[in-house]
Amino acid sequence: MKNITLKWKIFFIVVINVIALLAFSLIGFGILSGTYNELLFRSVSGNLSFSAYTLSTDLKDVERLSSILLATPEVQASLTAIHESDDAVVWSNANRNINIALSSYYESFRQSGVTYILLFNDGFSNATNWPAYRRTDEELLQTALKNAEAADGGISWTLGDRDESAVILGRNIRKIEGMDFSTIGRLLIYVDVERLIARINQSFQTFETAGYILSDGSSPIYASADLPSELVDQALSISPDTYQTLTLNGHSWFAVNSRIPYYDWNYISLVPFDSIIHTVSRSAKLILGIMAIGILAALGLTHWLIYSIIRHFNVLIFKMDSFSKNELELISSPYDYSTRSDEIGRLHQRFDRMASRIRTLVDTNYRSELLRKEAQIKALESQINPHFLYNTLESINWRAKASGNQEISLMAESLGTVLRSTLSNRESLVTLDYELELVHAYVTIQKIRFEDRLAFTCQTDPGMETILIPPLSIQPLIENAIRYGMEEMTDTCHVDLTVTRADNRVQIQVKNNGSAFETDLLEKLANHEKEPNGFGIGLLNIHQRIRLLYGNDWGLSLSNEEDWAIARIHIPFQTKED
Repeated sequence: MKNITLKWKIFFIVVINVIALLAFSLIGFGILSGTYNELLFRSVSGNLSFSAYTLSTDLKDVERLSSILLATPEVQASLTAIHESDDAVVWSNANRNINIALSSYYESFRQSGVTYILLFNDGFSNATNWPAYRRTDEELLQTALKNAEAADGGISWTLGDRDESAVILGRNIRKIEGMDFSTIGRLLIYVDVERLIARINQSFQTFETAGYILSDGSSPIYASADLPSELVDQALSISPDTYQTLTLNGHSWFAVNSRIPYYDWNYISLVPFDSIIHTVSRSAKLILGIMAIGILAALGLTHWLIYSIIRHFNVLIFKMDSFSKNELELISSPYDYSTRSDEIGRLHQRFDRMASRIRTLVDTNYRSELLRKEAQIKALESQINPHFLYNTLESINWRAKASGNQEISLMAESLGTVLRSTLSNRESLVTLDYELELVHAYVTIQKIRFEDRLAFTCQTDPGMETILIPPLSIQPLIENAIRYGMEEMTDTCHVDLTVTRADNRVQIQVKNNGSAFETDLLEKLANHEKEPNGFGIGLLNIHQRIRLLYGNDWGLSLSNEEDWAIARIHIPFQTKED
């Protein structure tokens, strides 16, 4: 493999990584798909089956309650007495006994969804919950009585609609004594389906946002309040013991239709897909873990393969560094590259030949020439040493003072301050006082130059003297304002500098009259749509330095307001203590 070209080596690495990632992705998505389907069917179908069975059991308990009431001696005796006598005292005693019996059984069966028990006789009626009875639709009650009469002593169920959300058990009560079997009363038991389903699913509901529908196959008996009518109509069309995905207004539900045991009613559960996504999140985490392991394994393999190639380049780099640092000495490598015919071997062989030729050139004439040039450079450096400049300016200053020329003295002193600030400072951040000293020195020189044509003001908020700012960030803005302001007008050029603080933000504003900034100037400079004029430190340089120091939320902004060109620097409030 050592003689295979570098192109095919890199291609081999890429193919291995792609195959590895693809394999782990397929495994992960396979697990996700299987877990999703299994969780969906088990959770929804299992919960719905259990809920349907519990609902059927509660309805059977209501039927059992009706049978108990029919056979209760107190109820039989009281109804017989009312049926066979017109005595008011007899009716009063019978009414009391019936109320006691109904109330006793009512309390025992309230958990089964029973809202009230209603018993009609030949003289009057008894109810365990008169307010609820009076709120019941009269047409629904009359239908229940007719169905009970038609059942001829058997059990009949009358179904309400979605507004009523109830079913009513109806049954004729017959006289048992003496095997008479004549009708002596009619029994109605009102079952609140909404309360019954809510109680059942409160303890066993897998998905908190699931909705339920109970129907007779064509119209809903009950539907959860948050289910739209259009969605309910779609759900009613699902065949029993099947499931289907329903869509409405951009939302989807997983609907499962089941049967209520012993009753010819459909029981439908609708689960939003959002709830399912939350439920399978743990499986998604498992998939991510498997994919992460796969990626790490692929990265490890890639690292090993790349290292087996790159280490030869590292040897070459080490030889080059040693050659340049150790007076052109060519060290021996731990591997013999003279027999290799691939790119790595050819690179090492050519570098070795090149190094030998360079050493020959250096030994003959280049070294002596280099020493001569170095001496010349040292001489030039000593001539332009900052201390030499400072001392020269200081001499000019004293000579100007001695001759009484204050303007020359002031210019020399200000120029010395500018040179000291620009050449001596090596800090990435300086205090505002330090930067303002440079600004005032520069403005002093310009005011001597332009005299009354330049008006400069400086205002800073109290306590701002020690804040830290990037060096050479204000002076170039002052220089830009003076240059362009003076260039475009013959009247007085006003340059105003203000430094303000708002919470943890500092704004440094430089504005001048007589000029205006071009629209989107910074963007055009950054995109090279416009070339800088080439004097001093550019506006783009200031903007980029600030963003490098503080982040992209800070920087320089340019605008024009009325007759003023305004440059604003935005930086965070920071001192040396911070």
